[in-house]
Order: sequence, then structure tokens, then C-alpha cells
Amino acid sequence: MENNEFLKKIGLKLKVIRSLRGMSQDDIVNKLDIDKSYYSKVERGLTNPTLIYMKNLAEILDVNLEDIISVNINLNM
Repeated sequence: MENNEFLKKIGLKLKVIRSLRGMSQDDIVNKLDIDKSYYSKVERGLTNPTLIYMKNLAEILDVNLEDIISVNINLNM
């Protein structure tokens, strides 16, 4: 999977979770104290957020970080 495809899948997953939680982008950016344009880029898969950012976002969305970043990764070797 290409990096940009991975980021787009993560972004879409974040958007869906946020919507299911009844939260707006403004709710997220206010709680994280970040710029709205940055969060919008995360949801559109246009930027690569740090793990700390993703951990904080997972806490706000009340989901496990693993649930956000997992996109059918097969660990069988």
C-alpha cells in the first residue's frame, strides 16, 4: 500500500469516527488546541501526523490508537 493511500484511509476513518461521535472538526481542534486547517489535512490524508498527535486524537475520540491506524495489516510471517 502506498503511503498516500494509507494516509487517506486513516483520514477517512478519523472522519467517520468523529461523525459517529457527533463531533465537528471545531470540537476536535479546540480540544487539541491545533489549527483547523491542519486537522482538515489529516482527515483528507494530506499530512502525516505524529504518533503523539494520533494518541491524543484517539483519546478525544474515545477509541484505541490501534483501531485508528490499523488498515488490515497482516502480521503473519
